[in-house]
Amino acid sequence: MVTKVIYFFLLSTVTIFSIVGCTAETSATQEVAQTLMKEDNNSDIFLIESILYKKVKTVNETEFKSVNTTSYGQISMNYNKNKKFQSGMASVLPIGTKLYRSVENPEYVYSSEERGYTMYKSVPEG
Repeated sequence: MVTKVIYFFLLSTVTIFSIVGCTAETSATQEVAQTLMKEDNNSDIFLIESILYKKVKTVNETEFKSVNTTSYGQISMNYNKNKKFQSGMASVLPIGTKLYRSVENPEYVYSSEERGYTMYKSVPEG
């Protein structure tokens, strides 16, 4: 009986560590972000809700207001070389930058900053 309990405990422990270990691995999206930053450390990218976005262009207020958008969160961390890209992290945008997602074209997200608006497009994995 004691042997069965010990085996059950060991099996449970191994299973839990396996699950935790798998979720801690770098996702494909994080790897793409890391690769973009290695290729060009000035890349203007951010990661939110497991989606990577890259700068397309700067837009003026009139163009931004012509797009039907919805609030999409904000930047909560800045990237540095020693960290993995995480949700809410940006390479250029400052912490607190508000993000808006296009309703009609959800692959486009806009940032609202003091200097204006920037359009970003989602980067496909792989």
